[in-house]
Amino acid sequence: MAHESIEDLPDMWKETYDLVAQVPRGMVTTFGEIAKALGDPIAARFVGLAVSRNMNTQRTACRRVVRSDGGIGGHSSPDGTNDDVALLRKEGISIRNGRVQDFEEHLFTDFRSPRPLKALRKRQESLRRSIRVPSSDINISSVAGVDVSYAENRAYASVVVFDAETKGVRESLLAASEARFPYIPTFLAFRELPIVAQLMNLLDDGTTLIFDGHGILHPERFGIASHAGVAFDLPTIGVAKSLLCGTAVGSAHRGARALAIGGRVCGYSFSNSGTKPIYVSPGHGISQRQALLTVRRFTRYRIPEPTRIAHVHANVERRSATNK
Repeated sequence: MAHESIEDLPDMWKETYDLVAQVPRGMVTTFGEIAKALGDPIAARFVGLAVSRNMNTQRTACRRVVRSDGGIGGHSSPDGTNDDVALLRKEGISIRNGRVQDFEEHLFTDFRSPRPLKALRKRQESLRRSIRVPSSDINISSVAGVDVSYAENRAYASVVVFDAETKGVRESLLAASEARFPYIPTFLAFRELPIVAQLMNLLDDGTTLIFDGHGILHPERFGIASHAGVAFDLPTIGVAKSLLCGTAVGSAHRGARALAIGGRVCGYSFSNSGTKPIYVSPGHGISQRQALLTVRRFTRYRIPEPTRIAHVHANVERRSATNK
């Protein structure tokens, strides 16, 4: 199985601190500007997290990172805001009512950066061209649910394998390791799949994976289920609890209604016996029809049993490990 697409990932924490270290004395920048320098404005919330966890204040003066309106705050210590104000004033920055004065004059944006997220987006775009959504059914001997639970940056992956005919559990697989890549929206695969990859060689041929996330029903047409399918060369289905994009078309049938992006059907909303809907789409290697039928067949409550049980097992393993 090819795992190259989830290897050689950038150290986003180091990349962020390297950018903050470029902000000169007497200048400030914003969480959004650093996110853009990382390659995608969507990373602004992660930048805020990284700034709040900075331990090397001598090299990385995170006090120089402020909100987009020039407001001071968002740093780690309870008295951090007052400390930041005092230090910034020593650097020649005027602050009034908690905001940097003459903000535009003090705003630093001239970062030198390899823009790692832009490179990862290009990797996704390249991989997306390998997605296959066949029109005919494939042979499915087992269905495996995948879930990952976290304690800080420690990740606990669970894969629970069900027999496709009896719908009984065949086996439960677990793996744990550090999650080196942070959570950044639309880059989830780079956080979770390196841990899940540890279990893939233990699966039999004919296994279809169900992920707690999207397949092609995704703004980039490449959710975590699609990335996993291409990376592991296995049929995958995305089942998400929230809708990122898509417009309902046609009428509902047996609890399912087609969802289209740009006029093209990419998945379905599905509700089992009046529950809140879930959003089903093929990730790779399986047709839209068979993806929906598989999810419908394995759903007793709201969430399909494979991912529901995988979620339970991942959480049990996390609690067991953290309580030792």
